[in-house]
Amino acid sequence: MRVCIHRGSHEIGGTCVEIESQGKRIVLDIGLPLDGESDRVPLPPVPGFKKPDESLLAVIISHPHQDHYGLAGRLPQATQFLMGAAAHRILEAARPFLRKGVEFRHVTHLENRRPITVGPFRLTPYLVDHSAYDSYGILVEADGRRLFYSGDFRAHGYKGRLFESLLKYPPRGIDVLLMEGTTLGRNRPEENCHTEAQLVDKMAALIRAAPGLVLMCCSGQNIDRIVTVFKATRRARRQFIMDGYTAHICRATSAFILYETFLQPVHGKGEGRRD
Repeated sequence: MRVCIHRGSHEIGGTCVEIESQGKRIVLDIGLPLDGESDRVPLPPVPGFKKPDESLLAVIISHPHQDHYGLAGRLPQATQFLMGAAAHRILEAARPFLRKGVEFRHVTHLENRRPITVGPFRLTPYLVDHSAYDSYGILVEADGRRLFYSGDFRAHGYKGRLFESLLKYPPRGIDVLLMEGTTLGRNRPEENCHTEAQLVDKMAALIRAAPGLVLMCCSGQNIDRIVTVFKATRRARRQFIMDGYTAHICRATSAFILYETFLQPVHGKGEGRRD
């Protein structure tokens, strides 16, 4: 098994890792660099990116953030993609709203810790906590070697238990670990990283103190943050209103259990869940 890191080793985002075994290849992510524009950034020199190549078996999208899938729309339409089912639905839901939305025609869905065989590769997805919904790390096995690609992950979201599970039950016998680091530490101890659950109380206090309309600006695809704002709004006994795009994205996740409660009144018998 041979590995080539085309992008991501000297920058945050824009990740693209090519893996070859027995003359066949897969690619982990095809991201747009954070400071780039999709039509100006050159594609990595991977056979199969500009025109079909039978040796390129699949492109794996670890999660639906542009720095991990942003150049996918420039690949041949016949390209086979692997990604989470909810991630796929989110990208499909977002496509009509984006100037250059990506249509994925051939997709196989990833499931947590359920192996998939692609040619000589055995791929095992590991669901992780991240601001992007339905994010995965990927264990790649071929030729008696094991590579683990962490994707992007964190421990302070509502799915933080996935981080603890990964620490407790990690893939064993790893030969190579590929890991992207955005924030590896803080210089001052007082700069604590608040969990999403802790932010609920802080946001609720701010909302209660505000005499008028409270506006919140965040990514409509950051489901954890939307849930935090929703919980804080309910705790402050205020009305929660979201824009059409965010509502469309939330509905696409299917697993977003709070979606139906948005339609319920804040006061009275139909108040519904407080948290």
